[in-house]
Amino acid sequence: MFSCISIFVTIVFYFVNVWLFSCKEYFSPTDAFFVEGMLFVVFGLLLLIGRGGINLWSLKAIVLSALAEAVYDEDTVGPSEIMRKDRWKSRGFTRIALVLILTGVFMILAYFATL
Repeated sequence: MFSCISIFVTIVFYFVNVWLFSCKEYFSPTDAFFVEGMLFVVFGLLLLIGRGGINLWSLKAIVLSALAEAVYDEDTVGPSEIMRKDRWKSRGFTRIALVLILTGVFMILAYFATL
């Protein structure tokens, strides 16, 4: 399914490149195809990595737990426990990332096939 969507996107981008860059002497449609393929692979990898980790809310919770630990002598959740729980939790966008990576690979392969 991912490869069918990727092939469809590749074909659409190929025709868009031919339509946009057919009259340009300094940048051919196949050169644009290679650049777009590399960008698709990079953006796909970035989306696959995802987002997560320590953010502003984690830092506020760490400060609050440090204050609670300083005020109360009881056993509270300390900053180290919050840091351990909030360390990098990758939540990537795997479906769109795989489609973008496959589209980029197909674009690069098409570029080398048209050389």
